[in-house]
Amino acid sequence: MLVVGVLLVAGGLWAWRVSGLVDKEVRGRYHGLREVESERLLVRRPVRQDAVALAAAIDAEMLAGNGWTDREARTMVKAVRSGYPVPGLLVFEARSDGALVGGATVHPGATDPSSRTLGWWIGPRHRRAGYASEAVAALVEAIHDAGFATVEIGTSESNLAVRRICDKIGATEKDRRAQRLPNGSLVPSIWYEHRQVATDEPSVSPAG
Repeated sequence: MLVVGVLLVAGGLWAWRVSGLVDKEVRGRYHGLREVESERLLVRRPVRQDAVALAAAIDAEMLAGNGWTDREARTMVKAVRSGYPVPGLLVFEARSDGALVGGATVHPGATDPSSRTLGWWIGPRHRRAGYASEAVAALVEAIHDAGFATVEIGTSESNLAVRRICDKIGATEKDRRAQRLPNGSLVPSIWYEHRQVATDEPSVSPAG
């Protein structure tokens, strides 16, 4: 059962696979997001120097709640340490002291090219500080700004923390279905979507 209120894990993480980390065709499907700044965080691509802190942010509770295996986590950290690009992986850096507080994944939607699937987690030393809500709000806006109309977020039905964040950012429930996690477990899940709000250009009155 997923840990409620601790592991801020969403559907994009479940979809991550360790195979094809450096495959050019796979990399080509990922639209590079600009660095994203919020009040307390810088959301950016990982660099080699992040490997140790990234490993520390992936603890046993995160693995259990995520349905990841130790091997998947080690492979991801090894790729970062080696300087290999991990498609869709981002890290959250605290602007105050440079600490790595968590990470996210942004993946192409399964069927809709105008959609991206977002997942995230917060490391054990930085949970319950509001970082997840802040990072997710900033990332959703950045994904829309990059040209993607829909952001999808999936979580277990029991994960009230993720569900509260989805409500807070204005995401709406799209579907409920069982989700197969990377470790093979099957959990009842909710999928949310956040759609870009269309804004009309302001009308200009003719001079005269």
